[in-house]
This record gives sequence, structure tokens and C-alpha cells, in this order.
Amino acid sequence: MTAAPAAVLPSVPPQTPGEALGLLAARRATGALRGPLGSLYLVDGRVAHADSPRAPGLADLLTGCGRITPEDWAELLRVHGPRARVAEALVERRLLTRGELELGHLGTLFDAAFFVLADRAGGLWRFEPEARHWLGPVRAVDAERLRREVGRRGRLLERIWPWPQLDTAPVRPAAPSAPPSHRTAGRRRRELLDHADGRRTPADLARLLGRSGFGVTADIRRLAAAGLLDAPRHAAPGTAERRAAEVPSAAPPAEPPEVPSAASPAVPPAAAPEAPAPVRPAGGLHRRVPGATLPGATRTGPAAPGSTAPGPAAPARSDRPPAAAAHPLAVPDPDIALLTRVRTLLEARL
Repeated sequence: MTAAPAAVLPSVPPQTPGEALGLLAARRATGALRGPLGSLYLVDGRVAHADSPRAPGLADLLTGCGRITPEDWAELLRVHGPRARVAEALVERRLLTRGELELGHLGTLFDAAFFVLADRAGGLWRFEPEARHWLGPVRAVDAERLRREVGRRGRLLERIWPWPQLDTAPVRPAAPSAPPSHRTAGRRRRELLDHADGRRTPADLARLLGRSGFGVTADIRRLAAAGLLDAPRHAAPGTAERRAAEVPSAAPPAEPPEVPSAASPAVPPAAAPEAPAPVRPAGGLHRRVPGATLPGATRTGPAAPGSTAPGPAAPARSDRPPAAAAHPLAVPDPDIALLTRVRTLLEARL
């Protein structure tokens, strides 16, 4: 009995794959939505798996770090793949714990889904009903949540360096005579520069180093913004000016609080002036939890003569000059910093 042909989605424009996903989610469909850059597997309208040639999969991470040999993985896929039981076999054989499996699965799902749904070239989208993924059931993600995450990641890349051609082109380090130094980049980005030979694309580097495709793509854009890659400098007109406008210039040290002289009447404690609002350091957080205090943001000034009440708070001072908040190799966003640490630990574990 021959398999039913894949259903074409003619009512959905190829430029809006997110709308195709929303349509299938509303219908609680089960099957595979296939596009030019990969596939999304749905179960009852929720996304259970995602595959893309632009993002390493769970197999790439496990075999790349030596957790499972390619021969053992091929055997697992041959025996348990047709029945969609590879995930269960990984846990049963104690090759992965359940927690490691879920973390690795969700990480690769969001990673691949970004490239599948962020396709800008357009193309034909097809839906294959009842298609199942060889990994089997692990965790499913709400389609709307997935679309929001894809949009958030896309906006993050645009803020770093709005030049999407970098995401697919071979990575070429800048000439050695360029002013920026490799030491400007952190360990992870220096590793990218060390393996960039002018032929490997970000996807190739992600598979080679066993990292997420989106993480490598973001690092490549940061390296380009820092001038460490051979990328067109006209890629983002006005980017430097926009960053300069967003970053406050180094302000001169604040004047110490004025101490009333003996001739002037002392201000009673109830009428003491309010302490100035803490000034966000140039290299500090862009946002924080409401009510939280940035460490070292303020300090108490000297007490006024003849009064036990402390004086107005004075801005904290540091011997080190403030770092630029919009430095392309820095991650000032606390949420992004946390996700980066989780990603690093996961990749090291896998």
C-alpha cells in the first residue's frame, strides 16, 4: 500500500511559514510540515520535533562529543528508528538520563525551528499527515510559544548586526593587520575564529564544534560587529551611530554632596533631600527585577555636622573605567546571559 502524497498548503503564502504552523495547530494536526530549510513535526497541533540542515541535531551533539559512537548511534537508529523509539532506547540503555534527554531535545528543537520558520527565501511548504519522527515522544512545545521565540531570536540577531548574509556565507576572519585583536573575543568566539577557514559556514562550524546553530550564528554576527570578520562594513548603515546614541557617554565624576556650613541652618531629617536615583553604569544591566538594587550603585554620603542622620547618597565610584554597554562581544541582557550559561553547560554535558 503506497503512502498518501503530502498535502500542499496553497492557501498559505510561502513567505509566512508561521501562519502555516498556526493553521495546523488550530486544526490539531499530526504530521510533518516541510519547508525549504527543514521540517516541523506536530502531534495534536503541538510541535514535537524539528530538523534543519542549518542546525545540529541531537545525533550530532551526542556523537560529536563522544557520548555515543557513530556506530552505536547507527545501530540505535536502525533498530528503534522505524518504531520511533530511539528516545526510549537512550534512557533504557542509560546512555542519557531523562533530564539530559529532555534538555538536549528541547535545545535542538528550538534551534532547528528558528531556521525552519525564519526562512526568508520563500518556497513550497508541504504537510505530510501522520508522519512521525524517528526519535519518538519526548516533549512537545506550543506552536504560539515557538513562534514567539523565533521572533525574539530574530530581533536579537538584528540588534547585534543586521546583515543576514553572514548566516549562510563562509566565515572569513579579518586580515591580521586589522586593528581589532582576537583577544577581544571570549574563548568560545576565539574558537570560532580558529576554525574559520573561509570555507566553513556557521552551520558547518556548529556541527564541527558541537554547538547550537543559533548560538554560533549570533556569535558570528558579534564577531562581524567587532570587526573580527571579513564582512562588508556597509552592512548596517547607521549602526555605529545608533549604538553611540544608545550608549551614554562617560559622565564626569559626580560632585560630592554639599555639606551645610556652620552659618547655614541645618536641614531637619524630615526635610532632608531625597537621594538621587541610582545611575545605571555604562556596562550594567539593561533591565532588572523590580525592587532589586544594583550592587555598588549607591553609597551613603557623610553625615552633616551636628546631625546623626546620614547625608545624601552619592554615586558609587570605581577605579576602573566603565565598559561600553553596547560592545558587540558583550551580553548585557541578564536573560540572554543566563541562557548562554545554560547552553554552555548543556553542550559540555552532551
